[in-house]
Amino acid sequence: MKTVFLNKPTSTDHDVIRRTNCSLINLPFLLVVLMFTSLSVSADIGQNPDELYRLKHLSLDELLDVTVTSVSRKEQILSDAASAIYVITQEDIRRSGMTQIPELLRMVPGMHVAQIDANKWAISARGFNGRYANKLLVLMDGRSLYTPLYSGVYWDVQDTVLEDIERIEVIRGPGATLWGANAVNGIINIITKSAQQTQGGLISLASGSEEPGSGMLRYSGKTATDVAYRIYVKGLRRDSGVFFDGSDAEDDWKGKRLGFRTDSQLTERDNLTLQGDFYRGVAGQNNFIPFPPPVGTINEDQADTSGGNLLTRWNHSFSSRSNFSLQFYYDRTKRKNATLTERRDTYDLEFQHDFLLSEKHAIIWGAGYRSTQDDIDSPSTSALNFNHPQNRDSIISAFVQDDITLTTDRWHLILGTKYEHNDYTGNEFQPSVRMTWTPDGSNSFWGAVSRAVRTPSRIETDVNIQVGPVSVSGNETFKTEKLLAYELGYRTQASSGLSLDIAAFYNDYDDLSTFELAGPPSPGGTQIELDNRMSGKSYGFELATSWEVSDNWRIKASHAWLKVNLKTDSDSSDTTSALSSDTTPEHQTQIRSLLDLPHELEFDTSVYYLSKIPNSNIDSYTRLDMRLGWHVDKDLDLSLSLQNLLKNEHAEFLEFSGFSGPLGLQSTQSERSFLLQLKLKF
Repeated sequence: MKTVFLNKPTSTDHDVIRRTNCSLINLPFLLVVLMFTSLSVSADIGQNPDELYRLKHLSLDELLDVTVTSVSRKEQILSDAASAIYVITQEDIRRSGMTQIPELLRMVPGMHVAQIDANKWAISARGFNGRYANKLLVLMDGRSLYTPLYSGVYWDVQDTVLEDIERIEVIRGPGATLWGANAVNGIINIITKSAQQTQGGLISLASGSEEPGSGMLRYSGKTATDVAYRIYVKGLRRDSGVFFDGSDAEDDWKGKRLGFRTDSQLTERDNLTLQGDFYRGVAGQNNFIPFPPPVGTINEDQADTSGGNLLTRWNHSFSSRSNFSLQFYYDRTKRKNATLTERRDTYDLEFQHDFLLSEKHAIIWGAGYRSTQDDIDSPSTSALNFNHPQNRDSIISAFVQDDITLTTDRWHLILGTKYEHNDYTGNEFQPSVRMTWTPDGSNSFWGAVSRAVRTPSRIETDVNIQVGPVSVSGNETFKTEKLLAYELGYRTQASSGLSLDIAAFYNDYDDLSTFELAGPPSPGGTQIELDNRMSGKSYGFELATSWEVSDNWRIKASHAWLKVNLKTDSDSSDTTSALSSDTTPEHQTQIRSLLDLPHELEFDTSVYYLSKIPNSNIDSYTRLDMRLGWHVDKDLDLSLSLQNLLKNEHAEFLEFSGFSGPLGLQSTQSERSFLLQLKLKF
């Protein structure tokens, strides 16, 4: 345990944490989970040379015709999607030089990705960012990755072999009509390749200044009965970051993972997938407690994580006009640190059926059931505990959507709704109305009005926290957070070498989370209860463009602008939650250059600019990453990646800020680094 003076958040240390009575109203939310860690990593190419060449030389027509599934839960052309969607392709992943999924998301317009320390990230779309951002639904091959503990994502354990990812589809804006609660501000859908697509072996090795050693071995083949299979094992080691005074943060990260997948073509109309992953890891972290003032205490800690999942999916084609899918998965997780130990088992079953009712009506409908059971232990010395250490929650859901062709190849009206019953607030409906207009083959317009909700989590309804003289408790009557969203979009291929995609939105939020005084402060302490006494509005736009300068050079650029205005109700005593409007930069700009050089060389450059985040005391910064790749031959790739070249180190996110509260994880700085990678196919 260390006693320290705060060395970064000035502005009179946020007015001495907003003066203690309501000053600590937001502190608990970060202490709330104080448990994190573990894995991720690897990188690049697992495809044949012909496929690689094809991906590198896709025309803009082909790029706009990329197939996506996240918008309508069935295959459709990206240019026809009535949503703000961006696709990270396998080629984007390979040429990024990145080894973690969170880092790949930086290239998405409107997505705020900030590294908190050596093994944790804050990720959100269209505002409300933080380590425990809870308005973003993340899926991998149909398996939900968010935790019911706080309705967010543990990014350190969301990993797979990056070479096996077919694409990552990212929707900015609500998608709750088909995907349900928590798909409020966006959806990230990670889709991996089938085992048939990855035949052969692959070895991936990486070493650098921040990642001393990581490696992956994968092999795919077929059985005598023509069942395709894939198995992999991978490991990661990442060095610790540095505090703002230059001292070692001791938040290094180690992890290991193995997994498999099989794909069987049972009949001409039936195929079956079975896949699973198992992981274990440990990561250091530093928890900050602002007592006794004006000094604070940093507790060095480490989080141990382990778990696994099994998923099976059966697809059946009744005809060319009707398809059916049935999916089941089981997920087991365990996280342990000094604050608490969480064990969680999740069972999920769902089916969907899409069919053409007529030439004018394309129907998709389905239903599902999810059960999650947890067991949470808190040591006697912990400031955090739960009223019910063991709990079981269930969600029953059903959805239906009709894609109505008003005019062939011109006008489409899409109507749908999702029904869910949860154990906290009962029945919830999340409808949407969407429309597309395609006046010609080069231009497409779309618009949408949608309702989405975020259901309460275990923390918001059941937690008790005692920090110094301040106690915080959950609220069994905590409501769902609600969103009514309005969106407009336009896509065009302006010329044979230039495409443009723009989306604008206006979001109206209600019943947002606040921390309220449960009674007048007294010499004995302050009691705070979670409630829903805040509303707000956000609006902005995202623009993305791709320019094919020549056959060997492509430039991708984007800009996102966001404004968030939150206000507490007149009867609220919360003075800090509205500061969450400042946890996402107002402006984000990026330019990526992908250049093919002679002699099988590649030179790729990415420049990211983010404006100041006032409440976090994060200054505006520009980040420059570069990669030089060399295809030595058809089976061997080498690359050198350089990251954060403009500064020795810089901060991307501070946990002592408004929405996150000054209590919780001690942030570190992102450092300049290099990484050598080798990929060998066999």
